[in-house]
Amino acid sequence: MLLDRLYKNFPRNAGFFSEALRLERELEGLTYAPASAAALTLICPRRALCEARELELEAFARALRDRVKYAVLLKIADQKHVDLLTKRALRGDERSLRSLLNIGRGITAEDLARILPELREEFEKARRASAKVFVTAARGLVREAAVYVKYAEPHPFAGMGHLYQSHVFYAVAGLGEDYVYLFRIDKGADTRRLALAEGDVAPSAFRRRKIKVHIYSPGVGIRSYQEEAADPTPRYRALIGGECRPDRHCLSCRYKEPCECAAKGNA
Repeated sequence: MLLDRLYKNFPRNAGFFSEALRLERELEGLTYAPASAAALTLICPRRALCEARELELEAFARALRDRVKYAVLLKIADQKHVDLLTKRALRGDERSLRSLLNIGRGITAEDLARILPELREEFEKARRASAKVFVTAARGLVREAAVYVKYAEPHPFAGMGHLYQSHVFYAVAGLGEDYVYLFRIDKGADTRRLALAEGDVAPSAFRRRKIKVHIYSPGVGIRSYQEEAADPTPRYRALIGGECRPDRHCLSCRYKEPCECAAKGNA
């Protein structure tokens, strides 16, 4: 699918997705944020809001790619027609872009249940391909991707948004029978609580009751955590409010520049 190829080379095609997001805002009035940004409110709502704004385009691009892809797998849309609309939209045809934006918009978690075998096979293909990558030799995002597919449980992985007011909080997770599954690489003391908080968004989107998180520590192994899902609404409200919460994290915050807390010398 052409749209899938555009998403996989997101940096090169950011202009196309930016125009699609502009039209999405005009038509639906929606703002997109990754589930990870909602989790970041545990550290600081202002930092979470800044990250959500920075990552909105990528979160939207993933959401658009996913819903169109699922529509094709569900046979709601024909792949050749989708590719034709995408080609026309790339050439600046706004009518085609409008049509593309509406494909798969109403897909539900119950609809996804019908294509879970195909989504699981995708992950299995990635796992087989990862056998060619030496994790210790890889670097950066390549290493993270290799670790993910080598060590994560083989679930069907999917993305879906949870709508709150005019915000779509987009979660990507593995889907178990009654739980969502997240796999994360250990990046410090906050990894566990941020992963579990991010996991709270996914059950709301996918209609699951529990969260299962695996945290991989290189050279140590995998730690496993499982909890009942909590209501993510307070984190949504905190992100939208964007209030600064000064603490030790201010010293390493990437968003000192636009934060009035830093301007007052608190950071």
